[in-house]
Parts: sequence; structure tokens; C-alpha cells
Amino acid sequence: MPETDYHLGFADAAHLFGELTPARLALVDALKRLGPVSIRALAKHLKRNDNNVHRDVTALLDLRLLARDDAGLIPVPWDAVEIRLALDGVNAAA
Repeated sequence: MPETDYHLGFADAAHLFGELTPARLALVDALKRLGPVSIRALAKHLKRNDNNVHRDVTALLDLRLLARDDAGLIPVPWDAVEIRLALDGVNAAA
């Protein structure tokens, strides 16, 4: 497997899926297709409230799964994400 540039770990699957909610994953998918856009443009595209999209973008920025460019737009700074979940029920990693 190729090396990754960034590893993000979670204590368990509940925490992983609490952070990477379906709405946040849909947001990332939309950003990947749209390219860098403003939060307002992203919210409009997703037909979601600006404040909720801002909250989700901020959470994903904090996790370093999104970035903000010099113009203040939000790009997706990676090509793919691999999620691995330990089967022992103790650890989950993304």
C-alpha cells in the first residue's frame, strides 16, 4: 500500500462516525466535485443552512480533512481517504 501523508485516529467507531457524519461526507464529496468554493456557495449547492455548513466545514478543518486557500475558499487537499476499522472493537482509525 502507498504511504499516506496524514493519519487521523479515533478512540472507537462511535467517535469516528460522530465526526464523519453522513452530512459531512456529502459535503466533502460535493467539494471534491465542485473544486474550491466559499462556504456560502457550498451551502447553496447543498441546499443547507449556511451556519450548519460553516459548523461542518470548521469541524473538518479542525480534523485537517479540509483546507482553506489564500482566497478563503475551501478545497479538498487530498485525492482519497482510506478508513480502517479495527475488528476487535477497541480502536478505529481513519
